[in-house]
Amino acid sequence: MPDRIFSGNDISSGAGTKTVTFTNPFKTANYAVGITGQGMATGDFFTVSNKTVDSFDVLFKNSSGTNISRNFDFIAKGF
Repeated sequence: MPDRIFSGNDISSGAGTKTVTFTNPFKTANYAVGITGQGMATGDFFTVSNKTVDSFDVLFKNSSGTNISRNFDFIAKGF
C-alpha cells in the first residue's frame, strides 16, 4: 500500500490545544508528523499528542510553560 501524505500551511494554533483533522483517515495511527512553527522565540516549544487515525493535537508553549499562539505548517505521512 503506498504512503499517503497530508499537509497544511499557515495554521493558527490559538492559545490552547489545536486539533488537526485529516480529510480521510489513515489506516493506523503509526504515521509520522512534522511541524514547523513560525515566529518562534527562544525557548518556545510544542508538543504533539493524541495521534489517532483521524487527527492529532499540537500545543505551543513559551519557555515559562505558558500556552501561546503560533502559526505552523505540518506534514503527516503514513498509510
